[in-house]
Amino acid sequence: MVKASALHPQQQLRIKAMKTWMCNICGWIYEEEKGCPEDNIAPGTKWEDVPVNWTCPECGARKEDFEMIEI
Repeated sequence: MVKASALHPQQQLRIKAMKTWMCNICGWIYEEEKGCPEDNIAPGTKWEDVPVNWTCPECGARKEDFEMIEI
């Protein structure tokens, strides 16, 4: 993986703008930067662009059961 400091400043801003979401039921983490390829959600997919009917791959919780967190 490339360190953010080695990237062009605009790429650094894009990575910093990526958010992390946690399932309130089981604690599974969705990182916008990584997406969820096993569910056909490409890396870089913003949370608002994840389908409304998507569910947590660990426990089946609904999208509204996630909250944004800072890591």
